[in-house]
Amino acid sequence: MDVHTIPVKRTRGFSTVELVVSVAIILSVSAIAVPTITKTLNLYRVNDAATQLAGILKITRFEAIRRNTSINCLNAQAGPTAQATVWSDNNGNGVPDPGEKQIVLGVNATLVAPAAVPNAGALATAAGVAALTPVNPAGGSLKFDQRGAANPPAVYVFYVGNVAANGFRAVIVLPSGSVQIWTYTGNAANLWQIVS
Repeated sequence: MDVHTIPVKRTRGFSTVELVVSVAIILSVSAIAVPTITKTLNLYRVNDAATQLAGILKITRFEAIRRNTSINCLNAQAGPTAQATVWSDNNGNGVPDPGEKQIVLGVNATLVAPAAVPNAGALATAAGVAALTPVNPAGGSLKFDQRGAANPPAVYVFYVGNVAANGFRAVIVLPSGSVQIWTYTGNAANLWQIVS
């Protein structure tokens, strides 16, 4: 026996069958996870859009109080599923100027008409009000007076949604100027629930 001979250890790689099984498992898990992740992402976008809309409404209200004058919060949208621009029209010229607070809602979470929202009629009951005044998503306005109240007094509602993902939120402005965000749950027990 030669003392200089080193035993050779054979290392094995993965067989073709092992690789095919591994890839099949990864594809199966991906097929299950991707739709869930996509739906979650779309609902996140709707939540974010509703929060931004509520924020611009609050900014407009506080600006009206600070300046001791009426200020409009305006919105414009090119089509029913297009981007929407919402801004605090501080100078009253009807166009979003660089110095005015504004947001642009993307096409994945934008303003929608009440007809596109499932069971929009149940929102008034859930909110405990007699009727809601929807703000036109194509070009609407909401005026806050110098006290921060909605003018004329009514309960206004903006609907934000992603029709493809069936995710909807409602931003309600009470006559006092207080802003609430509601979510559409879709379950039979309680179709609309207040978020904040």
